[in-house]
Amino acid sequence: MISSVSAVSFKANAPAQDPISRPGAFTKPEAPVKQEAPKKKGKFWKGLAAVVVAALVVGGGLIAGKKANVLKTLDNGALKDANIWKKAGHYLAKAGEWLDGNILQKIPGLAKKAESVNVEA
Repeated sequence: MISSVSAVSFKANAPAQDPISRPGAFTKPEAPVKQEAPKKKGKFWKGLAAVVVAALVVGGGLIAGKKANVLKTLDNGALKDANIWKKAGHYLAKAGEWLDGNILQKIPGLAKKAESVNVEA
């Protein structure tokens, strides 16, 4: 008589299982061992660098667009009658003028001030 706990299997190429150590119907599955994920470095600085580069590109585009007369400022009468695209170009040209006058023209002055200050260590 064949015992129901026997390790004999009549299936082809089926490995014999130990009936005592095999998982039962009501056992919990084994939880995988949690591995610590490597710490991500530099995400903040990469994001900050991307924002600074984007601001420089947009600012440079506004300044270049104004200097090349691609973006044109309109007078008050023409601004009232202009369509949305001309108004947008007007305000972008104003932004380019402001960047050129307030930011770009002051950078050489800041460099001269930095050279004139003597820091003794």
